Amino acid sequence: MQNQQLQEYLQNTEQQYQELRHFKHDYQNMLLALEGFANKGNQQQFKAYYHQLVQQRPQTENLEELTISHIDYLKNEPLRGLIIQKFFAAKQDNIQLQLEIDQNIKIHNPDILSIVRILGILLDNALEQTAQENEKVVTCAFNQTADQIIEITIANPATNLTNIDQLFANGYTTKQDHHGFGLNNVQKMVKQNKNLFLETELLKQHLNITLIITGEE
Repeated sequence: MQNQQLQEYLQNTEQQYQELRHFKHDYQNMLLALEGFANKGNQQQFKAYYHQLVQQRPQTENLEELTISHIDYLKNEPLRGLIIQKFFAAKQDNIQLQLEIDQNIKIHNPDILSIVRILGILLDNALEQTAQENEKVVTCAFNQTADQIIEITIANPATNLTNIDQLFANGYTTKQDHHGFGLNNVQKMVKQNKNLFLETELLKQHLNITLIITGEE
């Protein structure tokens, strides 16, 4: 069902891209016509055409979400399935999950299931926190360096967070009816794998948590 939803979504985004391309082409032609009216000094036609131009708007309401179409860059099936699942979970809560990835990423770490569990917990926490914020955007960015180190960063707004050291304390939570074991479990799983590292940063009221995967082969 999720694969079918994704295919329908990608078809819709492709249609939006085509509409945007047509709009840009028509917009350029209209600007040329507007320039002609200006050169001739015809103010009445200029004003009428200008108002017509302003009213032309492309259908771009969902263009911010189009980065999910890059999911094919992610070459691990369990991770791809996780991102798709969290993408649709975010949409149900009116949260925009942005996937930032511009190159093929394949994780060779044999403990891929622990990595999936870690990312699942990080994304769940980011979505739950973002649901309480005015800014409804969570970013999941994948990057691979020249020395084959993979970095996965989850970023979300966190306006009420002042001490990131508390995040990984056993039992710490900011959510009602939660026991606060998720991030503590993340820390334990990372410590059990010599090729995994975790970095946290609070910058401009945004929490950035980066999972670093090294020495895979």
